[in-house]
Amino acid sequence: MPYTRDRLGELLVRTGVISEDQLLEILDRQSLEGGKLGALLIRTGLVDEETIARTLAEQKSLEYVNLHTYAIDRGAAAQVPERVARRSHIIPIDYRDEHIVLAMADPLDVEAIDDVSLRSGHPVLPVVATASQIQYAIEKFITSADAFEGIAQAAEDEEEQAVAVGDEDVPIVRLVNQIIREAVLDDASDIHFEPGEHSVRVRFRVDGVLHEVMQIPSSARPGLISRMKVMAEMDIAERRRPQDGRIGLAVNDRPIDMRVATLPTPYGENIVIRILNHDAVQPTLTDLGMRSADLALVERLLSRPYGEILVSGPTGSGKSTTLYAALRHLNEVTRKIITIEDPIELRLPGVTQMAVNPHIGLSFAQLLRTVLRSDPDVVMVGEIRDAETAQIATRAALTGHLVLSSIHTNDAPSALTRLVDMDVAPFITSSALLGVVAQRLVRKLCPSCRTRVRYTKPFLAERHVDPAEVPVGSGYGAADGGCDDCHGTGYRGRVGVFEILAMDEEIEHLFLSSAPSEEIRAAAIRAGMRTLRDDAMEKVAEGITSLDEVIRVIV
Repeated sequence: MPYTRDRLGELLVRTGVISEDQLLEILDRQSLEGGKLGALLIRTGLVDEETIARTLAEQKSLEYVNLHTYAIDRGAAAQVPERVARRSHIIPIDYRDEHIVLAMADPLDVEAIDDVSLRSGHPVLPVVATASQIQYAIEKFITSADAFEGIAQAAEDEEEQAVAVGDEDVPIVRLVNQIIREAVLDDASDIHFEPGEHSVRVRFRVDGVLHEVMQIPSSARPGLISRMKVMAEMDIAERRRPQDGRIGLAVNDRPIDMRVATLPTPYGENIVIRILNHDAVQPTLTDLGMRSADLALVERLLSRPYGEILVSGPTGSGKSTTLYAALRHLNEVTRKIITIEDPIELRLPGVTQMAVNPHIGLSFAQLLRTVLRSDPDVVMVGEIRDAETAQIATRAALTGHLVLSSIHTNDAPSALTRLVDMDVAPFITSSALLGVVAQRLVRKLCPSCRTRVRYTKPFLAERHVDPAEVPVGSGYGAADGGCDDCHGTGYRGRVGVFEILAMDEEIEHLFLSSAPSEEIRAAAIRAGMRTLRDDAMEKVAEGITSLDEVIRVIV
């Protein structure tokens, strides 16, 4: 890219980003207020941060990098102290041809370039990034860089390492704290620590998709595992059996509750941490993504004084979120609502919530028997896992209670046959069950960077999609490399995809005659049920999600 002597404002006018009148107006304002032109343009909202950064890169013949997608070298990032990086809005991100690559919001900061060159002992290759991206990278990489210091010298002996983790100055303690902090910063729902032969892989699940964030030396594995088990109040000496625990702490003044589970593997214990952010905005029924007809149907089912409503889907499909939204809809002063959960993921004012504790004999079934003697109007059972719970919950729905619960099935009609598998008599199920809400979660396209795609017949045929499902023509897809708003993924947030079966006379007759779930499904479709795939394809047509995302999540 040839160097240009044009000023920043002139380049923005020449590329059509702003008009000459706008430039003159902002220059007049700059003469009164002072400061840099780019910062003033961003502050007034005339130009966004990424456009300024890209224009600066063009002006100085430098490379523009997106730090949300760039594979930052933690060793390079460690060359600069946090205070220096924050002060100068810089972060080293890589080594290239004996140079250290330095991401800068202001590539004219010669003092910062010289400082990094002296500290690292390498000539500096500056590149341009936005200030917010640099801030994000500093939070994620430089603040955790010191946590890696000393890990290579970690003791081989597991008992020595287990004792050391109690000291807050130990590198492994700082590393664990920073990994949790990074996960919260990235809005991750889960952290996975997966030990291998030579290292421990760390992955975050963000919007339902796992992303690798780092590899930790295997020498740190004993201390890493012991530290997390101490935090979760587990037995650090027990390595042969799975364990469960919880951690409660505040990250950046946000209360975070974490559920921790361990699994023994040949290379050490695998640890998964589920992050529950109590400060997150909790959706109502109208926020879940149901089309208006489905929302009206669910509200109609919830208005019934008694009966059973099930929410089905695999782990991570948003069943708990839907159940909590239903409870918020029902939560009135005239109703007594009691829940049985494992664990209690969200505190609901006005609702009596109980947690399962198998260590003292408080199973779902045992608690449900007790709850039914406490005069509830609505009972929510977190999950139907066994025959005893299924039978008690279904009978409770016949005796004047509205029962809400979740069940693991692939679609709505399969929930009926699953109850039969759990030894619930078909005549009881048909009398008690009001309906089943099957669901999945798909990622939403980032509205800031989604791109137009052409749905041609070959394009659809390659993905085994019938043109009747998504008409040939223009649609939306995820942008390669994404943008700042979506951290380079092309997606931001998730939305529910639903399939709602409401019991009627035909479905009840088929069920009592032991008809297969395929016949029940066909009857439900004739009665107006839209399948998961139908609902998902409608969201594709509306530009909410992409065809590739639907294919990834739904058969």
